[in-house]
Amino acid sequence: MKKWFNIAVFVTLVSFAACTKVENNGAPERISYAVGSYAATTKASEYRAAEGLDNFQSKSFLHAEGAAVGTDFFTSTISWDGATWAPERDYYWPKHPQSYLNFVSWYANDGSVNITPDTVTETAFEINDRTVGANDRILVADEAWIQKANSTTYYTSGVPTLFRHVLARVKVNLKATTLTDPEIANVTYEVALQNAKFQGVFQQGTMKLVNAPLADTGTRQWYSTESATYLWKTAAGSDSADIEYVNSNTVIGTDYTTILAERSFIPQNLGDAIKMVLTYSVTTKSNGTDTSTETDIPATITMNTIKNTSDVAINQWVPNKIYTYNIAINPIGREILLNPVVESEWSFEEDINVTVE
Repeated sequence: MKKWFNIAVFVTLVSFAACTKVENNGAPERISYAVGSYAATTKASEYRAAEGLDNFQSKSFLHAEGAAVGTDFFTSTISWDGATWAPERDYYWPKHPQSYLNFVSWYANDGSVNITPDTVTETAFEINDRTVGANDRILVADEAWIQKANSTTYYTSGVPTLFRHVLARVKVNLKATTLTDPEIANVTYEVALQNAKFQGVFQQGTMKLVNAPLADTGTRQWYSTESATYLWKTAAGSDSADIEYVNSNTVIGTDYTTILAERSFIPQNLGDAIKMVLTYSVTTKSNGTDTSTETDIPATITMNTIKNTSDVAINQWVPNKIYTYNIAINPIGREILLNPVVESEWSFEEDINVTVE
């Protein structure tokens, strides 16, 4: 009986050892994230500071033997703890060598409340019928495919999470060309903007992004089959309301005043119906005393006639770009002068900033 007992123990130990060999031995590795902007050289710390981003959402999908393809592994808020980007609780990489995870990450907020996507899968990311507000910020990271361990990229280690903005941002600056009359001594002008608005701009739309897996580990940018350039499909009839951004007298000097702080818009084609409409007043003074005031002076600018500093008309707002319009009023000739307009990519390092000139 003793011999049989020893054999049984030996067989059990051999069987146990065989099972452990199937797994990938070693200490479990906690999942963390490496976060950057669309420019691969951007450091996580610089990106975090520039965006003011200290958290985002991420959903992971497990591919493992015996599990349904693309099983939900976890959905979590990913936060910066001062050293790493990490989920709300610890999650660990699968240890089986054939297992892997895919990651979809995003940040969507209207300035106070998170925007919940309608669909988040491995191959689809959708936000339906969204009326984009001034403070909306929607960033979607290139999908991280076939990840098996934290990788070192963007100067940190973790799931490669490379964000892109899916909205456009617009800013408008205004100044007067002069406040003195060069031909008449002691005559000066006071210029005041009474009203400023956009007409015909689309603000409601649906974004349906799709993706497909790479043959090997890596990241892949999302794309749209409905609206390849703009990503968003604008809702018919949603351009009927004006977007007013100045509705009371704003005195303008010869230095630029920001009359539209940088705000979000749905990326779109700037057709002939999209206009900037200004109403302003000019008060003429002699030796500092008001002599006359002309109010309600209209100025209508068709947006696609405004050119950038390369003398190329800006006829679209595309995702991940910021457009700054510099405009000047000549109080003597009652003219609107379109000073060079700046287009810039969303980037935060001196060596990768892009300005169209």
